Amino acid sequence: MTDTAALPKIGVKPLLSWRRHRRAGLVAALLVILIGTPIAWIKGRSHWVAESVFQVAPSYMKNLEADKELELQSNSQYREFVNHLSSSVTRNDILERALADLKARGIDTRPGALTERKYIEQLKRTIYVRAIPDTYMVRIGLEDADKVHIADVINAVTDAFVATTHAEQIYGSSERLAALEKNIGEIRGEIQQLQDERVVLASRLTLTTFGENTQNPYDGMLAQAREKLTAATIERAQADAALVAFDRQHEVPSGFVGRSLLEMRLQDNGLQALRNEVVKRTEELNRVITGLEPEHPARRAATAELAAVAQRLKTAEGSFDRETAANFRSRLVANQQQRVRVEEELRAMVVRLEGQAAEFARAFQRAMQLTGEIRKRETELEKLRDRISYLDTERNALGFVRVVTRALAPETPMGLGKTRLLLLVLAAAAVFCIAVPVALDLLDRRIRSVNDAERLMGMPAAGWQVRREDLPTQFLADEQARRFASTLMRNRARSQRHVFAFTSVKPGAGVTTSILDTARALKQLGERVLVVEANTFNPHPDFGASGPGLADHLGGSAGLGDLTRSLHWGDVQLDVVGLGRGARTALTRLDRFRAALAQWSTSYDFVLVDLPPLLVSADAELLVDAVGQVVLAVESDAVSVGEITRANRLLQKLDPDAVGLFVSKVTVFRGAGYMEPLIIETLTGRRFKDFMSLAPWKLWWSTLLARRSLPRPRPAQ
Repeated sequence: MTDTAALPKIGVKPLLSWRRHRRAGLVAALLVILIGTPIAWIKGRSHWVAESVFQVAPSYMKNLEADKELELQSNSQYREFVNHLSSSVTRNDILERALADLKARGIDTRPGALTERKYIEQLKRTIYVRAIPDTYMVRIGLEDADKVHIADVINAVTDAFVATTHAEQIYGSSERLAALEKNIGEIRGEIQQLQDERVVLASRLTLTTFGENTQNPYDGMLAQAREKLTAATIERAQADAALVAFDRQHEVPSGFVGRSLLEMRLQDNGLQALRNEVVKRTEELNRVITGLEPEHPARRAATAELAAVAQRLKTAEGSFDRETAANFRSRLVANQQQRVRVEEELRAMVVRLEGQAAEFARAFQRAMQLTGEIRKRETELEKLRDRISYLDTERNALGFVRVVTRALAPETPMGLGKTRLLLLVLAAAAVFCIAVPVALDLLDRRIRSVNDAERLMGMPAAGWQVRREDLPTQFLADEQARRFASTLMRNRARSQRHVFAFTSVKPGAGVTTSILDTARALKQLGERVLVVEANTFNPHPDFGASGPGLADHLGGSAGLGDLTRSLHWGDVQLDVVGLGRGARTALTRLDRFRAALAQWSTSYDFVLVDLPPLLVSADAELLVDAVGQVVLAVESDAVSVGEITRANRLLQKLDPDAVGLFVSKVTVFRGAGYMEPLIIETLTGRRFKDFMSLAPWKLWWSTLLARRSLPRPRPAQ
């Protein structure tokens, strides 16, 4: 349902905006002229200017050997510092100092009508301070209609500013020096107290220096004592075990130094001699006993002597064993007691050494803390001394600010002048004359062109129609009606549907007129066309309301054959169906409406249904759903973006079979845009450039002269 071959390409141009809102542009230009003319007349006077220049260094300019310069670390910090200095130029104290210097030199620039305070306020408003781009320099200037003493005033202000800035670079240096001296005395007293306490600790610890690598002398002795205590404990335990083992086994342990009791008994000389005698006597007695009878008296005596000899040896050995065991036990007990005493002494020594080591460690750590505190205070003392040296040396330094150029007496007046400012006002008026209409167009939310409607609806336009104003626009409108009729014919050929419903976003879009023009074009092309009035919101009077109509048929009071009547439109007769006597009432019985459309489709090639506006009538939604194929008419310069957006959403919700877009009443701007050339080419059949032999402004000028040359009509007598 779209004919893209003849779509307009209308854009918002300054000339079009000016033609739409020429009055607003002229009013804006007039206001600029009315406001700007007095300003140009007042500000256009020439004036005299005197300027001095001072430099703001990014680092503190040192004086002597001091190398502790203050540096501004970033560009933003430097700019803030420059802004601070620039704002300080017109301080009250600096201006008062400058005026006092001028008076001392015999120069009094204060007007007699002003007090000194009011004169200072006037200087604060008139003296300007401006940074010179891409440099470290700042200008101090004064503009005045009288050139006398301008340079003296600027130089006095510059000198007062530089002197005040130098005095404030190290603010309160005397008080700060006194405070630093006081801090130095307090720190020295603290250092002396800490040193005295450290001397006492040094004498107690018998040390002359305190360092991180100094070892505790008690640590080695304590380690040795602990090792010996451990060894003594082990030896005492061995002695206890040896005594217990001897009491149980009656024998010397194998690990004990010396021979065992058995070995001593066997190696004892006395026992060995006795043992030899017993063996010898035993052998003799055994020889005697061997030859004797058991009952022989000598045998009994020999046997008794043999038992006595054995008993004697046994008694001697037992006595030896007891004496030796007692001796060895005494030795084991003595060894045990010795080990116990040694262990006790070593344990007491370890406890004593541990206490001495802890006391030494506490005293040594305190001495180390004192040493650290002394070093910290000595470092702080060194910083204070350096700061005092810096203040003494740098408080009279050049600092950040120095004068580069002093102000000279002005010789040439400055200023644009009244003529230039008036020309600027006229140029600004011309700019506002164009800018205000463009701004109004940009702020206007109404649809201006076919392209705007296409962009909002998301579809190309099936047709568009210009606003009929005169005969040329009527010719162009007839041409556009034929183009739209051609679009409907192509759409019917593709979809085989004969019924087309037409609705608008809001009332006044000229939908009925567009339908009748399209019907006339179709009739002229040989098509059978029926126009059905279903607009209950605003029925068209030409359709007739006296006879039966669509509302009567849907209500059941009229037959379908009684509804059609003839309407003369232009040079053709059109078949139309009006609303009838039930006009301005809601339509009913949509089933009968669908049946009527189906019957009309068999008799006519096109059935064009005029519907109520979509956003203001519920019948429009019902009839769109009943017809299924609708063309939405959007009126140019009347429908806003929000309204066409709501209409688009509503159509999406209704979801008809086909939707077309038709833009009506497109404004023709003569002298701007493409419309006028299109009308001329349509009427003449020639190219616009070939037809227009004169430039537009020359044609306008010739027409104006021709009108002036015509004789004026005489008034009636």
